[in-house]
Amino acid sequence: MDDRNEREFEVEVKPGFVVTMIGLVLVYALFNVVATVRLGAPVSFLQSLNWGASVTVLVLLGTMFHELGHVLAGVAAGHQWTKAVLNGAGMGVVIEPRPRGWDRVLRSVAGPLAHFVFALPLLAVAVSSVPAGLTNLAVAQTSIWWVAGVSSLFLAAFNLLPLPGFDGGKAMDGVREVMGHRRAVVGGGRFVKT
Repeated sequence: MDDRNEREFEVEVKPGFVVTMIGLVLVYALFNVVATVRLGAPVSFLQSLNWGASVTVLVLLGTMFHELGHVLAGVAAGHQWTKAVLNGAGMGVVIEPRPRGWDRVLRSVAGPLAHFVFALPLLAVAVSSVPAGLTNLAVAQTSIWWVAGVSSLFLAAFNLLPLPGFDGGKAMDGVREVMGHRRAVVGGGRFVKT
C-alpha cells in the first residue's frame, strides 16, 4: 500500500502562541489578585499565578473544543483536516477543500456552538460549588470554573460577530454565496440583481 498520495497532518506552532498564553496567565492572575482583595481575602501572587494558569488551561481546552466543532462539521461534509495552527490568536485548523455555501455556514457556526457547549459544564460546576447564600458576583469571580466558563461564553459569542476573519463573518460569506447562487438560478443561469 502506497501512502505517498495521502496528505500528512501538520501542527504549526508560531511564537505568538507562547506570548499569548503567558499574557493570559498574567491577566487572569492579576484579575484574581483584584478579586480576592475586593473580597477581603487576598492571596499571594504565586497562588494567583497558579489560578491564572488553571483558567488559561480551561480556556485553551475550550478553544480546542471550538476547533473540534469545525473539524467534525468539515469531516461530516466529506472534507479532510490537514493542519492545526497555534498562533497569537490561539489556535485554528485547516480543513480542505475550502467550504462553499451551506457547508461554509455550518462549519463556521459549529465552532462557536461547541464552545458554548463546553462552557455550560464549567458554569454548572461553578454554581454547584459555591456555598449556599454566597452566590454573588464577587465570590463567583474567584472561581476558576466561573471565570473559565464566562470567558468561554464570551469567546464563543465574540467569534459569532459578522466581521471578516471571525466565524460569524465566514458564516455570512456562506449565506451570501447561497443567496448569490439562488439569484443566478432564478435568473435562468445569469446573475440577476434583486
